[in-house]
Amino acid sequence: MTGGGARPRRSGSIDDASWTLYDAARAPSGLGLGYFVCDDLECADRRTALPAGPALPDLDDEAFRALWEAGRELTRTERRVIGGRGAIWLAQSMGPVWAEGGSAADTVGLRLRCITDERPVVELNGATLSEMSDAELIARIGAPQGPEGVAPSSD
Repeated sequence: MTGGGARPRRSGSIDDASWTLYDAARAPSGLGLGYFVCDDLECADRRTALPAGPALPDLDDEAFRALWEAGRELTRTERRVIGGRGAIWLAQSMGPVWAEGGSAADTVGLRLRCITDERPVVELNGATLSEMSDAELIARIGAPQGPEGVAPSSD
């Protein structure tokens, strides 16, 4: 997979911790996914909705903090994965939670989105976070998709 450069970002301080907010994805409407990573590994990543409007580097400290406060920690259906060259990826479960038990395995999957760089989204059909290690996810990020996966989406 080839990258398309670094995603827009803005760094700032919240309660004496250094955070970086990445503009991880944008819908055609301009609304987006913001992803906060803390320099302190003890702090949990946060995601937030980004409004259509000013670019992240143009946010003032108050707007940066408001986005952080509106954000939420990752759920049990999400996980951060560190790929090659330190790229941060967000792995998110897709499909109904009850399907993970195997009764509808073809309705679940994973979506992997690179947070730090412009890269195609990778979708894995039939895969679940509970069944895949970080190493397996990292291997799939750079591997061509087989029959259990699908081609990277255009998100």
